[in-house]
Amino acid sequence: MIFRNDNHGALFEKEIRYHKGCSRKMTAALFLLTADSRLWHQAENHIGTNEIDITAMQPRRLDAMAYVCFAVAKDIITGSKTVSVTELADSSMLSPRYFLVIQTAMLIRGYGLNAANRLLFTDGRNQDEL
Repeated sequence: MIFRNDNHGALFEKEIRYHKGCSRKMTAALFLLTADSRLWHQAENHIGTNEIDITAMQPRRLDAMAYVCFAVAKDIITGSKTVSVTELADSSMLSPRYFLVIQTAMLIRGYGLNAANRLLFTDGRNQDEL
């Protein structure tokens, strides 16, 4: 699985153990909300055992990439269409690492956590290079 950094991986693993058996939507949203520590601190009080009250969240003082993670998580949970594919493909909006994090969340949403766990770098690059 592709995490933003080691802290993201540790936090997501902790949360997914707590929310074991939750839906693919919730798992994907948790993956995105745990990608940034400031975003997570604002989100964690809105997360129940099997649901996320993302419409009640009003994140503040996020950097652009964390806000995109929030917006994509909101789109996943509510079905809204705030973020477009062309925006995600804009390299001036997202770093390659964040792009991969969002793509991992999309894989989780579509195919589940097991599929995302099989995701590996295959081009010979080290994950830390991105």
